[in-house]
Amino acid sequence: MIGEIIAIGDELISGRVVNTTSSFAAYRLFSAGHEVKRITVIGDDPGIIRDVLLEAIGRTQFIIISGGLGPTSDDITNESVSRALCLPLEKNRQVERQIEEMEIHYGQRAPDQFRRKLTMLPSGARVLNPEGHAAGYELHYNGVYLFCLPGVPGQLKEHLLKRVLPRLNDLDKNRPFVLQKVFKLFGLSETEVNIRLEEVGLANSHVRLGYYPVFPEVHVSITVIEGSEEEAGSLLDSASQAVRHEFEEFIVAEDDQGSLAATLGHLLKGGELSLSAAESCTGGLLGTTLTSVAGSSGWFDSSIVTYSNEAKMAMLGVSRVTLERYGAVSDQTALEMAHGVRKRSGCPCSVAITGIAGPGGGTADKPVGTVFIAVSVEDQYMVHRFQFPGSRNEVRTLTVETALDWLRRYLQYGSLLPGYKPVS
Repeated sequence: MIGEIIAIGDELISGRVVNTTSSFAAYRLFSAGHEVKRITVIGDDPGIIRDVLLEAIGRTQFIIISGGLGPTSDDITNESVSRALCLPLEKNRQVERQIEEMEIHYGQRAPDQFRRKLTMLPSGARVLNPEGHAAGYELHYNGVYLFCLPGVPGQLKEHLLKRVLPRLNDLDKNRPFVLQKVFKLFGLSETEVNIRLEEVGLANSHVRLGYYPVFPEVHVSITVIEGSEEEAGSLLDSASQAVRHEFEEFIVAEDDQGSLAATLGHLLKGGELSLSAAESCTGGLLGTTLTSVAGSSGWFDSSIVTYSNEAKMAMLGVSRVTLERYGAVSDQTALEMAHGVRKRSGCPCSVAITGIAGPGGGTADKPVGTVFIAVSVEDQYMVHRFQFPGSRNEVRTLTVETALDWLRRYLQYGSLLPGYKPVS
């Protein structure tokens, strides 16, 4: 089925809240074989809501409307839909019963305004979630199916996955079968990815290729649209093999739930290895990235943040002579940090980072963005100088991604060189 999404809320058009719910809904609908032709974001204005809704009804088969179903005075979706479609507001006994059950549970009666706003729905509304307090509902108007859903992300997702998608799937038994796969690449620019994808030549009427930056990575998506699950699966497998062959060493993770940190953790665990880290300019960001992976305690030992020279000497054993002769931002210091954290943790693998994240602190010889990364595995020590572009946060993020990717490449391919090109 072909549909549209209308997201309502002044907080959305003012930029105070990012409209993540529409992208979630569009992705889920597309994955189920339905096509979203338009996403419209509007404020809490009855006239605009009426105009946008009536225009959408004239050109589509279903509409997802999100936001404005709450009990406050600025929640005007029910009233606006009622006026636009000339459907009088009627008290919905089902919603009223849900409110009464909530009052008994909390031992307090809801304000009359609360009751009135939530129980008065457009005539013909069918409540989607009979057991919940958020009263999303469905309307059938002039052959178009309208689904009015709460704007709160968790509530919208629950309504969409458990109520709306099953309903649309029942209405359209002949929808195409859609499969998708995502490859996350690091070490190539968006332009380089584009050129190499064109050389592979996979795109056709059944296979769609997409690529888009998700800093500091570039993600490649494969979407297969076919008449059956078997045909779609075969095409997806073939296309995925071609992408893996083209970008093999640059692929840090696959699919939405994958990450570079999780991939590295899998390699460390498989090799019965553990990792410790020493961080300076990243200030603990590497450790935070690794511990975001569930189960990381099985392969990640510790990250020591040594920001000052005194801390580098006291906690990692970096030589005062090294710091005075070469400076804190140098390959010599990075190597001694990597050695020191390995010695103290007893881990066979270590990563050390020291650099100038900015915006100040740079010199002609070592400008902002200069970072030295050292990686150690058993008796192998590697160090390179990098010149990362961007803001302070971007430099720090690129540093962490490069360090983790370098260790991944070594464990997976035996590569002594990082994926992100170092300064020669």
